[in-house]
Amino acid sequence: MALEYATLGRTGMEVSRIGFGCAGLGNEYGGLGDDEAVAAVHHALDQGINYFDTSTYYGRGLSEQRLGLALEGQRDQIVLATKGGRFDAPLETGFDFSYDSIIAMCEASLRRLRTDRVDVYQLHDIEFGDKEVVFGEALPALIDLKAAGKALHIGVTGYPLPLLVEAVENFPLDVVLSYCRYNLMDRSLQTDLIPVAQRRGTAVINGSILHMGLISERGPQDWHPATDRIKDVSARLREHCRDAGIALSTLGVQFALANDDIEVTLLGSSRISTLDSALAAAAQGPPPEDLLSEVEAVIGPENFNLAWASGRPEHWEPSVAGSTAV
Repeated sequence: MALEYATLGRTGMEVSRIGFGCAGLGNEYGGLGDDEAVAAVHHALDQGINYFDTSTYYGRGLSEQRLGLALEGQRDQIVLATKGGRFDAPLETGFDFSYDSIIAMCEASLRRLRTDRVDVYQLHDIEFGDKEVVFGEALPALIDLKAAGKALHIGVTGYPLPLLVEAVENFPLDVVLSYCRYNLMDRSLQTDLIPVAQRRGTAVINGSILHMGLISERGPQDWHPATDRIKDVSARLREHCRDAGIALSTLGVQFALANDDIEVTLLGSSRISTLDSALAAAAQGPPPEDLLSEVEAVIGPENFNLAWASGRPEHWEPSVAGSTAV
């Protein structure tokens, strides 16, 4: 398929509107060999994808190592984005947004990625940090990394939108990434974050367009942080689509990619077959209006934009106050 391209905010970089999410290269979704990982990256490049998003956290460095290996000799053909601040599994201890940590983690990422600079360096899931540290140390560290040429552009990532909005409004960020906030079930990215980002010239990256499995034929894993209400809505949607012969995941991909206000939508496909399936769905264009209206009726207007708790309680959105952090 012929991919569409967009300018990434005010950076001037031309990026494929479909990006390659590299969590799978770190075996986050199952075992993957080095050769398979490299082949998946090369296949994505062959399809015209040039935006690759990874993190220190994915496979605790494994994703970056494999991506660096795959990009040898092709580094300048892509827009390379990675993240720091999150480094280990336990949510209570797996984050360090101190100034020195962000500088050191970026340097380590550069070594694993086999490059002297990244195009985009982001703070990973800032809702798990103390805001005074994130805003007072980590974000100034990003600005210094940019001044030093180690990161050409900078940004933040996370789930709770109010915190991301505050960061975009108060710092010169080039990109902002959220996940599970623009899809068939949750469109709050469009109303809550995109207007602020556009006013500030900050590019918007959208991840987890299948709602971390809620919008899929298989359904979510047991660990999924959504509330029971959200999971019940997902189950009804899944059952309806199965009975009606509707390919739910295909519809989900088509819906997310139809939003021109989002510069890059990430597909987290580490295997060639799943990447090709997603690209085939995208090639069909936006979903038919009648089909979209049908599934929206199943979801119900009262069930759109339901969020769950993520990170420190002080960062939770009002609608999930009192829930358990994930």
